[in-house]
Amino acid sequence: SSSITDDEVSNFTYNNIAGCDVVKVTDALATVEAMANDIGESRPAPFDIVFIDADKTRLLEYVDALLVNDLILKKGGLILVDNVPWKGLVLEASTSNNNKQQNDNDKDISTRKGRRARKLANKMHKFNTEILKENRVEVLVLPIRDGLSVIRKR
Repeated sequence: SSSITDDEVSNFTYNNIAGCDVVKVTDALATVEAMANDIGESRPAPFDIVFIDADKTRLLEYVDALLVNDLILKKGGLILVDNVPWKGLVLEASTSNNNKQQNDNDKDISTRKGRRARKLANKMHKFNTEILKENRVEVLVLPIRDGLSVIRKR
């Protein structure tokens, strides 16, 4: 089900200083889309920050659902996406997309990297390229651990 029940929303408060709603769901994209369309029994107030650690192949769909209106994410709100350089393979993906010829050294590197990792790196490269073209946001990539995109909703 893509609707949110009261059992799935809990409030977390830190020393009576700050608090947040924590939403636990199974199909996150369906839930985000339902929230954006104002479908469901309850809906938390619009969030200031949304952290996306989900299916890397659907990241643009998550971001679009958050940007379609102000029901989920406030104007000026932040979307955080982790693993944007995907273990450094995104750089390899961007250079191999621009230059299809590979020398023997590149083949050795590609062989060592798993096929799944390269596929995900290509997906992350596509996400990074497309999110930069999105006029509804401003993007900052932080090189912390495996990278973090900080996307600000205009």
